Amino acid sequence: MTTAVFKRADRKSRSKVPWSGFLPRVLIVGGPDVDARLELIHSIKDTFEIQVLGSSRELNEKFSAHGFEYQSFRLSRRAAAASDVMALTELVRILRYLRPQVVHTFDTKPCVWGRIAARLAGVPIIVGTLPGLGSLYSSNNLSTRVFRSIYQPLQRLACQCSDLTIFQNRDDAHQFISAGVVSGQKAMVVPGSGVCTDLLVPGRVSDSQKNQLRAELAIRPDQIVVTMVSRVIRSKGVLEFMAASRVVSQFCRQVRFLLIGPEDPDSVDRLDLEQLNQLKQTVTWPGPSRDVPAILGISDIFVLPSAYKEGIPRVLLEAASMALPIVTTNSSGCNEVVEDGVNGFLVPVHDSHALSQAIIRLVVQPKLRRQFGLISRQRAVERFDLKLIAAQIRSVYQELLTQKGLLDARDLAERQPTALLSFKAHK
Repeated sequence: MTTAVFKRADRKSRSKVPWSGFLPRVLIVGGPDVDARLELIHSIKDTFEIQVLGSSRELNEKFSAHGFEYQSFRLSRRAAAASDVMALTELVRILRYLRPQVVHTFDTKPCVWGRIAARLAGVPIIVGTLPGLGSLYSSNNLSTRVFRSIYQPLQRLACQCSDLTIFQNRDDAHQFISAGVVSGQKAMVVPGSGVCTDLLVPGRVSDSQKNQLRAELAIRPDQIVVTMVSRVIRSKGVLEFMAASRVVSQFCRQVRFLLIGPEDPDSVDRLDLEQLNQLKQTVTWPGPSRDVPAILGISDIFVLPSAYKEGIPRVLLEAASMALPIVTTNSSGCNEVVEDGVNGFLVPVHDSHALSQAIIRLVVQPKLRRQFGLISRQRAVERFDLKLIAAQIRSVYQELLTQKGLLDARDLAERQPTALLSFKAHK
């Protein structure tokens, strides 16, 4: 597959002169799933020239189809010092060639090496988003503690190289600020990556589509569907979901537990063969799905019993936007979407008994399901809509560009009549 070739900034170095007619250049740097930022990129493309750098060559055609320049770089998902140094060197070379005004990194390793590389390359504005702290902070076994002791000082250095570090929930921000990883003056919270609530609406899936999908999954029309969408790993709560399904199924035979998501054999948190076999025998697990909204459309209750250090799980936002009642854990990110007893229930992590009891309460109370679902939808629209998130990210770029003399506030006012938002308003 041919890798896209980026346009180079002219020799006058656009990164050092104020805006005067061109769109400021923003480079998005991420890992193999940087395409998860596509909706956000589309939302800000009229204000900035966007280029994308990711660690998967397979995404070239996808970004090209959406009209964005994309280039891949080599970055191992595993801890590998030699390959990480090579990735850093490659990133510095690419950034010096491109000369963007803004580099915005996403995810764990890109947020370390991408930000350090941007500082070495002389990029004027550096922003990093940490969408959750991930497996390094979800487990406390010996190997994880060793990796964390290496990672945290690197992340501290990356934060020092940055103008701003964005967290997706308050717990993560507090943890890193308290540990001295990032200064509170250079941190803010933006609640998730946003969802298109105009598209993810309860009526999106027609009755005929629902009937067809139910038939494909052998789900009867009278059955209540309890759905979980996730990678099949222990820290996402898959074993608790399976245990709860056994309890609930004994109480009510009309309930079907549906698990959507891929197995992750490369994860240290993967299920063993016996657990995988038990899972297949206990719940309906057709594997991953490309049409999660359709799955949500046939669901009555959504469950995510995660112990993983989430940012704000996108699938919870999708479920909320589709007006579903939600049962999830009282853990970072998850408890930003669900208010206990308001639009769902929060249960302790690793507590399959509490999980099963919360599900049963919703199974036996259809009016409560509808009430919670309506409030979920309202919260999604008012707090997590993509337009709101994009406005905050746009404001971050504009304010930093203006502060550094790379964007004239008078010119900005002509193009963007809305006032700049203050960082402090979102902390």
